[in-house]
Amino acid sequence: MTSPEVDTSGPSLRLVLGAMSILVVVLGVAAYWRYVQSENYFAVTLHEMDRKGKELDVEGCVSAVLDWHAHCEANKPLCDNGVPQVMTHCLVAQDRAETCESIELGSAKAQWVFESCLERDTPCTNKKQCACADAYRTLDSFCRHDQKGVAL
Repeated sequence: MTSPEVDTSGPSLRLVLGAMSILVVVLGVAAYWRYVQSENYFAVTLHEMDRKGKELDVEGCVSAVLDWHAHCEANKPLCDNGVPQVMTHCLVAQDRAETCESIELGSAKAQWVFESCLERDTPCTNKKQCACADAYRTLDSFCRHDQKGVAL
């Protein structure tokens, strides 16, 4: 009985694994560089929001956060998930007790956030991922926690 012939004319395993290794290293370095850039961008942004929050009212903070989100230079998921953190830095810069007293905190669902976004002409097309709603949810959480923090 004769063994079947095997075609060995393709690229060698060593070449394929070597190319894959180089690709992995290059992509890893690029991902790390992007991460460092995003981290530095957020550090500057949070410092800027600490400064702006001293001058802005709550609606001004929402506007500043939405403007930041629209021009965010980090990865999109980081920008989307960063809205509560950026909004919190703006809010903690001064006492927001007057605003917190005017918010309806009785509803656990906080449906007023969508109405607020609609009133400011930034309606949420996707209610699960909406920077405006996230900003107002942050305000809601900030007030519920006595201006000491936000449940992320």
